[in-house]
Amino acid sequence: MSAHAIVDSHIHLYPRTELSSLAWCNEGHPLHNQYSIKEYLEATKELSNISNQQLRGFVFVETDRKSSVETEAGWEEPLRELDWIKRIADGAPRSGEGHEPQHAHLCLGIILWAPLPSGFEAMSRYIDKAKDRAGSTWQLVRGYRYLVQDKPPKTMLSDEFINSLRWLGRSKYAFDLGVDARSGGLWQLREAVEMIRRAHEEQPEDEKVTVVISKEPSDTESVDKIPDPDGP
Repeated sequence: MSAHAIVDSHIHLYPRTELSSLAWCNEGHPLHNQYSIKEYLEATKELSNISNQQLRGFVFVETDRKSSVETEAGWEEPLRELDWIKRIADGAPRSGEGHEPQHAHLCLGIILWAPLPSGFEAMSRYIDKAKDRAGSTWQLVRGYRYLVQDKPPKTMLSDEFINSLRWLGRSKYAFDLGVDARSGGLWQLREAVEMIRRAHEEQPEDEKVTVVISKEPSDTESVDKIPDPDGP
């Protein structure tokens, strides 16, 4: 019987040389270390010992680099991250980054950071810059992420954010939605529902953006125990 191919649909990778660009990972953080292809393959090696399981590859998701939606200068670290994943996908490693040319086939898709709160015109300029940096690797880009789990209420409901989502839908890109109801409260889920409703409203069926929810209550977590400062 042939092996079942596994695609890891959401992973984060970063080299030791770029730890300082991560917005959340200061010295002392338990993840303040290199997590590159070498470490990833070590962590997944047990798959080869499981009957009929074989790792085909992964979808890389942006790792929350330091960024800003205020000026284009705030795009540089996410674009630098694109340079990094491009080196993996192109099989062109730099010394000490933890990947080799033979690992290029593992990168099956890329989800980039994007400045959705800035509106679709800024999105378009950002993506033009990203295309120039990516070169032939651009064919692997499948969507974008802008974390809202740590942002103020109403961030994802602004007209600029909704227009950016509609632009993604017209352009056939997905949006990876990062919300955290457990830590932030149920209002994040309520806003997410409203965000999707508004983004899809009056849009042709084939232009409605696909939204992938990457954080939600776990199966073992009771919804009525999630903090809800706006609730009864």
